[in-house]
Amino acid sequence: MRDARRAAAVALALGACLALPARAQTPDQPSLMFTISGGVLTGGRLWTIPQQLALASNGAGYTWDTVSLGRSLRTGFAATLAATYFRTPHLGYVVEAGFFGIGSEAQCAPVVPFHATTDNVNQKACNYLQGQNLRGDAVGLLGGVVWRFMTGGTQPYVRAAAGGAILGSSFAEAVAPVLVSGNGQSTVWFLADQNHKELTWMVSVGAGVMLPLAPGYQMRFEVRDLIVALPYPTGPATDTGAVANSNALPQPPISLKTMNITSVMIGLDVVLERRRGRRY
Repeated sequence: MRDARRAAAVALALGACLALPARAQTPDQPSLMFTISGGVLTGGRLWTIPQQLALASNGAGYTWDTVSLGRSLRTGFAATLAATYFRTPHLGYVVEAGFFGIGSEAQCAPVVPFHATTDNVNQKACNYLQGQNLRGDAVGLLGGVVWRFMTGGTQPYVRAAAGGAILGSSFAEAVAPVLVSGNGQSTVWFLADQNHKELTWMVSVGAGVMLPLAPGYQMRFEVRDLIVALPYPTGPATDTGAVANSNALPQPPISLKTMNITSVMIGLDVVLERRRGRRY
């Protein structure tokens, strides 16, 4: 009987020892994941030039029209690929490559009525530009940090990343094709961007939540503020006199403007590695 009691006590002690790590452990924590995301970008006013001279030819000489020009960012889309590694249960590092469709819409209106000229090219060009959707995009590579407040189940987080981007087109030009009698199609330049800036900087800050979807997968919802520097004309082209006597184009002063573009993103996480969590 004594031996039986001793064996039972040893069994209970072993069971207690084996149970302690289980109580000390938490569910698995995703530590390395690959994310595919897509979302929508909002728009906003980029630039406005209230008065810009536009060369017009009446056959016997030159005259000038005056137009108001502008550009606004329209609703676009974003697609990103990211890799995230959590070095600690809460702090992680992220590297992200993304395509950001930053399209825009042109505005053009006469300040005073257009002069009557051969083919009325300025009026045709302005009518073409007004409301025209212009393609624009940025391809960015960013790196930053992620902080998740919970490590299992529903995981709210905040993140910040910064890097560079390549712009696919100019955001400062105002140019339109028109049909000219006897010459087919011609190009009217209200503003030119001959020194087009292709490289710029980009910052992304956001907050979101990761939700378990299935073993090895998570869904995430995120709201971001995409901060990007875009080229814009700071004023009208003032070298219009040279345009009348040569093939020069009206080149305005151009600088970079910081734009805040809000985006809503939805992503799918593929969890590549998990770490067993501990309560202490």
